[in-house]
Amino acid sequence: MKRIWATAIAVLMLAVLAAAAFAEGEQLPAYNYTGEDPVEGAIAEFLATDERVEMYLTEPGFVSIPCPMLYKTEMTDDTHAKVYGTFWILNYVKKGDVLENISGGEYPAIITLEKTDDEWKVTSMEEAGDGEDYAADIRRFADGDQELEDQYFAGADLSIEANQAVRTRFIKAYVEANGLDVTAYKDSGWDPVGLK
Repeated sequence: MKRIWATAIAVLMLAVLAAAAFAEGEQLPAYNYTGEDPVEGAIAEFLATDERVEMYLTEPGFVSIPCPMLYKTEMTDDTHAKVYGTFWILNYVKKGDVLENISGGEYPAIITLEKTDDEWKVTSMEEAGDGEDYAADIRRFADGDQELEDQYFAGADLSIEANQAVRTRFIKAYVEANGLDVTAYKDSGWDPVGLK
């Protein structure tokens, strides 16, 4: 009799766990950079694990896949670098075979990195401010470099072909590295973008 009750309780617990897992949706693996650029990789890993990820809407099973757009890299010396770019944090959930963006934001910034034990790490990130400070800070970052300034302002629009290409590259690498059955990604209210 005890064995029957123990089995019944075990079956009930499994059913509850299965129902909870179904309700939460598919748990996506954490993001890990798989590319070959160590500076880009350090920035991508920083963005994917930064506390800013939690400032945006999250759902059970979500993953944050960064979209760093690097415009210019200055090597201060062999172990210090400054990277000028627009750095997106984007959170996704899997719905069928599509990664759907549920939240995120962009950060025009200058990121400083340091190389220690042959590995690059982000040491600071100076972001453009909000409101009137946004444009003023971008102009200050560009310091008279009109091409760089234009890149910063264009970085706010993920639908621009060059920006979409960076985003697609990062999502495709994530999907392939984790063997996911994902064929596209999409933003709410927009058509899916195929992962070619």
